[in-house]
Amino acid sequence: MNAPLLDIRDLSVSFDTYQGRARVLEKASLTVNQGEIMGLVGESGCGKSVLSRSVLRIIPTPPGSIDGGQILFEGRDLLRLPQGEMRRLRGERISMIFQEPMNSLNPVFTVGNQMREVVRAHRSASRAEATDACLEMLDAVRLPEPRSVLRAFPHELSGGMRQRVMIAMALICNPALLLADEPTTALDVTVQGQILAILAELAGRQGLSILFVTHDMGVVAQLCHRVAVMYAGQVVEIADVGSIFARPAHPYTQGLIASIPGRVSSGELYAIPGSVPSPIEPPPGCRFRPRCPHAKGGGCSDVAPEMVRVAPDHSVACHLFTSGGLP
Repeated sequence: MNAPLLDIRDLSVSFDTYQGRARVLEKASLTVNQGEIMGLVGESGCGKSVLSRSVLRIIPTPPGSIDGGQILFEGRDLLRLPQGEMRRLRGERISMIFQEPMNSLNPVFTVGNQMREVVRAHRSASRAEATDACLEMLDAVRLPEPRSVLRAFPHELSGGMRQRVMIAMALICNPALLLADEPTTALDVTVQGQILAILAELAGRQGLSILFVTHDMGVVAQLCHRVAVMYAGQVVEIADVGSIFARPAHPYTQGLIASIPGRVSSGELYAIPGSVPSPIEPPPGCRFRPRCPHAKGGGCSDVAPEMVRVAPDHSVACHLFTSGGLP
């Protein structure tokens, strides 16, 4: 079997705050295979965006720091690369789409200026060649009148058009991996469906791998091949999309699936009781224990569960599935 394109192993990230040191990621691990769309889901604040930004090493330091682990991309540990090599990788081999394009696009430059800058930063291209590449990519993301879009400033475009520009900029150098950090959250349902269709089409055409960060399980079902579920800075379950929806193993994943409207037979909207623990003082043992309906003493309170395989392509970190089960 081929090695994964991206292999994140035991990644730990923390931030200094006024209240203390927040452990935002704690030994998080996942893989993304060549040509795969991998979903990353969980509640707000669970560490999804921090994990994706850690891949590009754009965590602000200080206050943040990557405390341990490995991020292997094409066999190389990104955490050990010199800054010069990381700059070359960003945009060329690994690209990112952020949640709000107005915060990523410079308001005082036209779309054309910003797109051409990406091309010429990574390729030896004239202005005319860069313009042709921009027009081709804008056409690929189904933007009408791409020449007019190149001349426009970001505020002159709609939210959906700006997000398509961001996708075009991210993919213009034909990267191997795309990190998509909730790119459809601020869009209406119709535009969201169009963006997802574009990403799926481009992934299939270019052999692109995508790590898709979202909290929308409907988006996961529509777009992704596999999904990793995060809770309080830890990856608690990884499986193919069909298994996650049909046979969720971790109690937190079961709660996420049950909270989808229409999943509970009573017709009431289900909510997981309790709240996400503070990353400054997380509970010992299993971090989901205070909210888990199956929690018991002993192992749940004292020992963090290890990831175990429960099916050929399904792993879960829960004491219910460790050898011998719960004490």
